[in-house]
Amino acid sequence: MATTISPASATTGATPAAAQVARPAGVSVCLGLWAAYNAILLRHLGGDCSPRGSYHIHVWGGGRDMNYPIYSYNGSIREFSYTWPVPQGTNICAELWYHKPGGGYSSHGLPCETM
Repeated sequence: MATTISPASATTGATPAAAQVARPAGVSVCLGLWAAYNAILLRHLGGDCSPRGSYHIHVWGGGRDMNYPIYSYNGSIREFSYTWPVPQGTNICAELWYHKPGGGYSSHGLPCETM
């Protein structure tokens, strides 16, 4: 069963000036993570946020730990939605890993969010 998750608002409790520069909750560098209703939404941000190439996302929290499949990034937003059945209040983190052409990895975001 698919679950729709909306990203958190960047303006909650912020003054208008601060809201213009604030990043949404659950976003770190090039990766967004939103968690609700036993599901997670992962968003690899578009544009020149990170190099084009191969990536994977590592997600953990609530006794679960998964590396999601490798995918290609061409500068367009990529979104993935997965079931993540853990109790409310569980902290979940995700890390975006770039696969360097010569070997190895580099991190391009490490957001955490509470289910």
